[in-house]
Amino acid sequence: MSNASEMIGSGIIATTNLYNAFSTAGYTALGSVSSNVLAKTSTSGALTANTLAVLINESGSAGYISQLSIFTNDATSRTLRVVITIDGVVRYDITSAAITATSNGVVLAGTYNGATPVSLPSIFYTNSIKVEYASSVTETAKFTFSLARNEVQ
Repeated sequence: MSNASEMIGSGIIATTNLYNAFSTAGYTALGSVSSNVLAKTSTSGALTANTLAVLINESGSAGYISQLSIFTNDATSRTLRVVITIDGVVRYDITSAAITATSNGVVLAGTYNGATPVSLPSIFYTNSIKVEYASSVTETAKFTFSLARNEVQ
């Protein structure tokens, strides 16, 4: 097996647990998070405090997310909640501690090349993936996303 497409095709099952430094409520956000050059980036739209917004909602095919990071665009104090539902089951629902600096956030899949480089595994799904996020503050365009999602036929 040389790539994720072959692994899924050969019967590897969906991710059932995301267990890393960001899997504890009140985790401390990483500093200087930036976009991965191979991932698509965008900023958040208008957010209402503590209300989940959808980043990705796909169904009907298998695939994987090879890069997923979310980071702040300014130093306003806020928390970040991320909910990841894989094949209809919530597998990650965690809220950060207060984030009070620009470019601080979370890496849930893929790479982070900060002071301590990190490489996290891809998030696999067999039928559906939904990623939602919320800020503790009502705001617009205050988060940047770095996302690479691959569908398997």
